[in-house]
Amino acid sequence: MRKCFLLALVIIMMSSHAFGQYQYQWTPRTQKIYEAITSLSIPEARTLMSQDKKANASNLIYPLLESYADFYQLFLNENKDEYSRMYPAFEQRIELLEDGPKKSPYHLYSLALAHLHKSLIALRFNKNLEAGLDFRKAFLLFKENKKAYPNFSPNDVYLGLMTTVIGTIPKGYQWMANILGMSGKITEGNALVLKYINSKDAYANQCRNEALFVYPYLIMNFEGNKKKTFDFIEKTGFDFANNHLHAYMATNLYLNNQQSQKALQIVSNLNPSTNYLDLPFWQLEIGYAYLNELKLDAAKNALQQFINRFKGQFYVKDAYEKLSWIAYIQGDQAKANAYRSNVLSKGNDITDADKQALQNAKKGTWPHPILLRARLLSDGGYQQQALSVLTGKTSRDFDKDADKTEFAYRLGRIYDLAGQPDQAIPFYTSAIEKGANQPEYFAARAALQIGLIYEQKNNPTLAITFFNTCLEMKNHAFKNSLDQKAKTGIQRCLRK
Repeated sequence: MRKCFLLALVIIMMSSHAFGQYQYQWTPRTQKIYEAITSLSIPEARTLMSQDKKANASNLIYPLLESYADFYQLFLNENKDEYSRMYPAFEQRIELLEDGPKKSPYHLYSLALAHLHKSLIALRFNKNLEAGLDFRKAFLLFKENKKAYPNFSPNDVYLGLMTTVIGTIPKGYQWMANILGMSGKITEGNALVLKYINSKDAYANQCRNEALFVYPYLIMNFEGNKKKTFDFIEKTGFDFANNHLHAYMATNLYLNNQQSQKALQIVSNLNPSTNYLDLPFWQLEIGYAYLNELKLDAAKNALQQFINRFKGQFYVKDAYEKLSWIAYIQGDQAKANAYRSNVLSKGNDITDADKQALQNAKKGTWPHPILLRARLLSDGGYQQQALSVLTGKTSRDFDKDADKTEFAYRLGRIYDLAGQPDQAIPFYTSAIEKGANQPEYFAARAALQIGLIYEQKNNPTLAITFFNTCLEMKNHAFKNSLDQKAKTGIQRCLRK
């Protein structure tokens, strides 16, 4: 009996001792691993972690770093087999982190990050309810940690990001956010992230890579300030060759904002080391960039490589639509039709680009070849070449009502992107008049762009009028993203 008692006592003492050894130690070594992960040098980071974990089993920063690595790998490559194998580990790590020492700023911070990672992966793989629950947990944990440790600056990056996102929830749904304990404002969220970027405290480098990754997106997507975004990118001193995460951000933003040459230059100069995560995404972006130059064979090769290598669902329909356009422009209608059939059967329609590709394929019609060439050149930033394609044309040169609307919209967009907004407004206005009740996006986008022009002219009243015109249009392509941009535009104008 005495031996059993002593044995039980020893086990309890050993268990207590093991529990008590859990700690959060952010060291130069963990910083190196973090920087590898957030440069997308994930194979290298995993090698370093496997070397360190056994000797540092009590340091809970390592499970957090594993969460980071799994998050980026799953989010960017969207591999279903990897998801099935890796996703359960997010919850296991959360349970482990819950046993960490409570009197550390890293405790709630690590738990919040782990929930945020899990939330975003759930969202990526269409588990929306689970994503929402984990997002709420993460936000409330960051808020609680901010209150307990106001000087722990890494908290500001993620709390700022989430505050901005919550700040864009439409007014009709704000009551739901309030019930869930979430509230936010775009300006406050963005300011928190910038505050961290400019900080000089002991934590200033700890999550700097991610702060520099998210901040340009926040400026572009929620402040709607293109100049401020690219000024920040070009003056910050990013190392795009060696940090593939930052290159991912810049390539994406340049491509989506008519600067295909800059995007292509970044991808062409990436460090080719096998230490980096293998991303089919780069081939997708190369394909877009070449297509916008009308370098059709090079674009086709890159897009086909993306299709062949990518194991996920996002942008697959869009890639097939781009391949169908290439074949269509090159006069191979049979191949164009074959690619279009893949738009109907492959990928998913979660992103707006994929939704639009699916709608176009179901409609069964093809874009006017002249308008398509002008669009592609304009999307790449080649405004003079795009304008020359349309020179001498009028709306009477197009038979379909949708083409007449697009012709007006396209001219407005070209002049707008060329820095001539006063010349753009009449064409945008014509597009609104012609296409307000059409399923295409041209009229709604024209209204949004006029709103942005008047916002830049410091005329918030007129800007809000056109933002509302955009919101009032129903059942058109890209409605979700255009409505989101219009709503954030209204919020900005109301603050002026």
